[in-house]
Amino acid sequence: MDNLVIIGVNTRPEVTSAKKLNYNVKSSSYFTTIDFPDNIEEKHILEEESNESCGLFEENYSPLKLLENGEEFLKDADGIILTSGLTAEDFTGKFSKYTKKIIGNKKTKHVSNKYKFYNKNSNEFLMPMTFLINDIYELNEILKEYNNIQFIAKPNHGSGGYNTILLNYEKFIEDNNIKNMIENIINNLGEILIQEYIEGINLSSSVLSSKTDAKTIMNTRLLTLDDIGFKNNYKYCGNILPLDIKTIQEFTNIKIPYDEIGMKNLNEDMNLLSEEIIKKQNLIGSNGVDLILSSKENETNNILDNDIYLIEVNPRFQGTYELIEKVLSINLLEEHINACNGEIIQKLNPKGHCIKEIIYSPNRIKQGNLEIENLYDISRKNTIIEKDEPLVTIIKECNNIKKGLKEIKNLKNEINKNIYRI
Repeated sequence: MDNLVIIGVNTRPEVTSAKKLNYNVKSSSYFTTIDFPDNIEEKHILEEESNESCGLFEENYSPLKLLENGEEFLKDADGIILTSGLTAEDFTGKFSKYTKKIIGNKKTKHVSNKYKFYNKNSNEFLMPMTFLINDIYELNEILKEYNNIQFIAKPNHGSGGYNTILLNYEKFIEDNNIKNMIENIINNLGEILIQEYIEGINLSSSVLSSKTDAKTIMNTRLLTLDDIGFKNNYKYCGNILPLDIKTIQEFTNIKIPYDEIGMKNLNEDMNLLSEEIIKKQNLIGSNGVDLILSSKENETNNILDNDIYLIEVNPRFQGTYELIEKVLSINLLEEHINACNGEIIQKLNPKGHCIKEIIYSPNRIKQGNLEIENLYDISRKNTIIEKDEPLVTIIKECNNIKKGLKEIKNLKNEINKNIYRI
């Protein structure tokens, strides 16, 4: 295989890996950044202009635009790699003939549709109570019936924490803003998922799988904006890995004992659960499993003994992509392709820790010079970034978590010095 086409919202990490493997790489993406690998034939949807706004991703992006953007690349492709933002099922109409070239999952609706996934798996796995509703009156009845339970309202497909709302019956009947937000989502999408809110710690597993086997290669602490101080904002913003006592103790007010045996058991339970659910879904290549470790009080007063809830499966590369490559010293794209061909890596030797944090624009800003070490996905100088749009990504390797977080804090200060509110 010589011609490899990588297509997705942001292809920079996978293109970087592919270049090391000496493929003839072409890319179709929504974003392109000044740290994108050199000498790669690529097309992108977002055209950044000095003193011009990048606009809003949710208004300007669609999988169809991405496919049309890279159509001429697809014709000559020997293999196609999908990153975030589209699935094989988006290859419809004139693009359906290219599905056979995809290296990875070709059927994902059974997991990408969260309600279908819940219905098929909640009898075998511990999952939060979930409903799918298509009008505000039905939501009112559900919240009224379960008036002692908090729920999360979110889209049934995709999300990444976007359009996620914490609510209960009291909030719903008293806060018109919540009603209006949910009505807008229903009007735009035709439906909304209502899921029992499980208080606890967000976790995830990265799993490599073939047609016959699955192996968890990394467990991680998953971070949302709520974890780092933006109350009730559940947008994904990063990870810390590997999952150990130090990573699980950060960003939480929950008392967690220094229990190495309990931590080992938690990792083993996550491994077994994640591998079982991935095999059950018949997924191949690199896939992610999102979980929550409940913080509910128990008899031992040790959260590490608590239940693990299955939340969802992401049948694609995860946001931990580059972190895993750094900590395990592997080429994850190579291992994804090998797994799709039936060969899963056996020896894993994690070294150190790695932290990722996505920085979202705090206001409407003009970007200055962000060509700073450990910053990635950097837009062009003088580009205007709208409020709450992704600004830049911090990725920091470290041997000491607290020291690494302190260095990330310093990097955030440097970022703030180089952005200008307008």
